[in-house]
Amino acid sequence: MTTPPSPNTPPWPTHQPRCAGVTELPPQSRGGLHTAADIAVAVGLLVIDVIASLVVFVSGLDSAGYEMFDPAAGNSSVSLTRPFAHVAVVGGIVLVSAFLLAMARALISCGVQVLAGLVLVLVAVFGINDADREAHPQHAPASPSVSPGAMCRSGGDNSECGGS
Repeated sequence: MTTPPSPNTPPWPTHQPRCAGVTELPPQSRGGLHTAADIAVAVGLLVIDVIASLVVFVSGLDSAGYEMFDPAAGNSSVSLTRPFAHVAVVGGIVLVSAFLLAMARALISCGVQVLAGLVLVLVAVFGINDADREAHPQHAPASPSVSPGAMCRSGGDNSECGGS
C-alpha cells in the first residue's frame, strides 16, 4: 500500500539529483571560453591592438602636417599632440573591448586587453604631456636685481660684502 503525498508538497522535485563523485562542472558548462581559445583570442587581439595603434599614430602624424618622405620638410615645428590623442582613443576602445570580454568570461583575453589599453592610454598621456612641454617651453625666471652692497657672504662687517 502506498501513502498519498502530503497536501503541502509541490508536484515537482525540489532538489536536483547529484551524481556521485562529481565535484566540479566541466569547463563548457561554466560559460567561458576554453583556455586555449582564450589565449588565441588574447594574442589575436593584441596583434590587432598594435597594428591599429600604429596606423592611427601615423594617420595622426599625417593630419598634423608631418611630411614623412620629404627630407627637405621642416618637421621640427609639428606638434605630436594630435597623434597621441588618437592613440588615447584607441586605448579607450581597447578598454571597452576588455569589458566586453569580461562579460563573455574570457578572463585571459580580458586581462591582456586591460594591460594593453592601460599601456596605450599611459603612453598617450605622457606623449601629450611631452609634446605640450615642447610646444610651450618654460623660461627660467629672471633673477631679481639686488644692489651689490646687499650681498654679504657671512653676515659680518662691511668688508665681507661684495660692494664695499
